[in-house]
Amino acid sequence: MFVNIGCKVDRRTFSKFAGLAAVGAAARPREILAYEQDETSTTHAAQKEAHGSWDHYLVGAAYYPEWWSSSEWEIDFRAMQALGINAVRMGEFAWALFEPAPGKFDFSWMDQAVDLASHHGIRVILGTPTASVPPWLYQEHPDVLSGNDLGPYTYGGRKGYCTSSPNYLAASKRIVTALAEHYGRNPTVIGWQLDNEPGYPFQSYDPISESAFQSWLKQRYGTLDELNRVWNGAFWSNAYSDWSQIHFPRNSAEGGWQPAISLDYRRFFSDSFLNHLRRQANILHAHTANQFVFTNWPAPTWSVDVFKAAAEFLDATAWDNYVSAPGLSRFQRQYTAGFLSDFCRCAGPHQRFLCAEQNAYVPPDALAEGLRLQAYCDLAHGAHGHLYFEWRRPLAGNEEHRPSFIKGFDGKINPDGLVLAQICKELAHLGPQVAKATTRADIALLYDFTNEWAQGLGGVGDRNPRYNGEMQGYYNGLKVLQRNLDVVPLIADLSRYKVVVASNLRLVDDAIVEQLKAFASGGGILVLNYRAGTQNPDNSMRRTLAPGPFAEIAGVRSEAMLDLFEYNTQNGMLDEKHQAELGIRFADGNAVFKPRTIVESLVLEGAEVLATVQGGGPMDSRPAVTRNRHGQGWVFYVGTDSDDDSFYEALARIIGTTGKLAPLISAPYGVEITSREESGTTYYFLLNLTETAHEKIDLPAPMNDLVNKRVNITQISLGPLDVAVLASQ
Repeated sequence: MFVNIGCKVDRRTFSKFAGLAAVGAAARPREILAYEQDETSTTHAAQKEAHGSWDHYLVGAAYYPEWWSSSEWEIDFRAMQALGINAVRMGEFAWALFEPAPGKFDFSWMDQAVDLASHHGIRVILGTPTASVPPWLYQEHPDVLSGNDLGPYTYGGRKGYCTSSPNYLAASKRIVTALAEHYGRNPTVIGWQLDNEPGYPFQSYDPISESAFQSWLKQRYGTLDELNRVWNGAFWSNAYSDWSQIHFPRNSAEGGWQPAISLDYRRFFSDSFLNHLRRQANILHAHTANQFVFTNWPAPTWSVDVFKAAAEFLDATAWDNYVSAPGLSRFQRQYTAGFLSDFCRCAGPHQRFLCAEQNAYVPPDALAEGLRLQAYCDLAHGAHGHLYFEWRRPLAGNEEHRPSFIKGFDGKINPDGLVLAQICKELAHLGPQVAKATTRADIALLYDFTNEWAQGLGGVGDRNPRYNGEMQGYYNGLKVLQRNLDVVPLIADLSRYKVVVASNLRLVDDAIVEQLKAFASGGGILVLNYRAGTQNPDNSMRRTLAPGPFAEIAGVRSEAMLDLFEYNTQNGMLDEKHQAELGIRFADGNAVFKPRTIVESLVLEGAEVLATVQGGGPMDSRPAVTRNRHGQGWVFYVGTDSDDDSFYEALARIIGTTGKLAPLISAPYGVEITSREESGTTYYFLLNLTETAHEKIDLPAPMNDLVNKRVNITQISLGPLDVAVLASQ
């Protein structure tokens, strides 16, 4: 059983469809189909503790020695050491240099760079260079690149490779094996990044992938009768009589793919990418010693099942943190980073995660202190390091205008250099102290890739109708409680949690329904929202209205809904006066919140009303948010959504009162509080996300100030965008 400390995840239900995406039906070499037996795939779970050292905090940078004359490398590494940089990531786009011709390798230039890094006390993370194929590989095998709805990709960009191409997988295996054999015992190399930001672009449309999709479907459904039943082939006369009739929607007519087909494509897409990454991880684990393996998800919520990857073959999870600088937007924007970091921490394994890329600068209209705040946000949410992008910007290429550590081409550190040096110094001191500390939360958000794929990928942090935007809204609201939050899959062990938020849980099977009912009955607080429980895991509709199988425990049912995508002022189906009057008001407050996408017409069946609809004609004063007693616990039902963070904060305060949840440390609004624990010591992180100073925040007990090295303090003050790390025995 796979257990994630602090975010318990049972891995027994992670299925293994990935191998079916390896190749098309027409070309299925044994060496590719056998990936599950390759190298160490069957023993990796037991060995995860042994991979890599986690007793330090990495403050690093992406560095590309291949861009510069070797005479400049010494200058760069010396400057990194002086600043306090202790790690570099190199090599993730160097395939053509590592392997200038098929099977002919040249690692001498990277050997020199690794040796220089070692000389200056800098650890090295190497990237497998498979995100950008060399010209000779494309020339020999054009099928190594995939395509999108516009057609096949042509050579010249990065990524876009075909994860179902035998030629691509074979070439990837060759270069990764050669790198692993060469650097797998090098003491300077501490870890490996698989590929670069896998899972994007979101489409992989090419003949080989199409054939692989057909094979994947055949394995999943067994017969076309079953596939037609699940996909409802009778609809629009889309009943298939041969697997080869199933094609990608490159230019489909009206309506496009049905929802069930789109969902299966996203499942296949995820499995195909996981197969590609798993093959590399297995090679590395077989040929390396004391080196960890991860990949840098562009965001863990984008398109590939990160929980599954972490459970099966990664030693750590990582994401690329490009959240905008503090002070340039509402402070809740920084919670986007917190949400994605908490997601990665809970994916783990063992709560291990990194921010693999992060801005090394802030624009001139933002305070440089924001860099320090964001670094401490990483640490506060449990990161074992963050790597800035990048040390030097290139003289040419698609990122030639991107700022970095070096502000221009004169070799000088950017204007925020003093803050960057402060970050390196402080985290070198603090990192080892908290390296083994883990986060314990009693509030969890359930994240489910099936629901995300069905509802749309969306943009994290955006107020959109899609899955991720709504999930972010609940996360932001719950932060007002100033407690730790976990982000876990549906199969997580819920026994440690007091509150579970199952946002946008539309697709759900009966086993999860019963698990959530038992959680509430046993004393937990369960939060559901609009359209809950209305669909099956195959994306078909249940014969019920929201909240479907949860109706009895929620004590409410939805008899109709106002869809604000269908009825709005932009399309003339809702006039401005009606829209202006429509709102949601909580019973204990005067603020009226504007709904974003939906308002359900709710009928009470035992629940109490927490908020009502304002305006809306006949809907006026109808319930919008309810709470119902179930067993020893409570079930909240939220029949609407909002653009406004304050809506979710108001809801969170009621949840907190219901569950008697006190802040870890009571601090002013806009100060985020998290904690980590180890060997009887609790570390508290206070993050002032605002540009307002806060004087004399009372502490619940005497604590040690680890940043300023003060002992037994009872109050702490925070300047604008300031931070504090406190220790309590």
